[in-house]
Amino acid sequence: MEIKVTEFSQLSLTEQMNCVQTTGRYLHARLKGWCHISLYFMGTFYAEVWLLEHCGSVGMVRTFTSQEQLEPYLKTTSLEKLVQELIHEKE
Repeated sequence: MEIKVTEFSQLSLTEQMNCVQTTGRYLHARLKGWCHISLYFMGTFYAEVWLLEHCGSVGMVRTFTSQEQLEPYLKTTSLEKLVQELIHEKE
């Protein structure tokens, strides 16, 4: 059963991480400053897990639904084919 972004956002950080680890589909990672950001597809939205590298802890989980927000990842790798596959899986 897919969780909606509004439901996900109401979870605690620990619950969000459990949800990402059990139901998310890992797509890609990137670096920004001191953060290692991992991108997951959650069925109806995307979740970014921001890991603070200097202390090894999760700083936040950020969600979005717009494919426009995938732009930072598209600059580092070719995700276009994968995004299209995900879209077709939903249909």
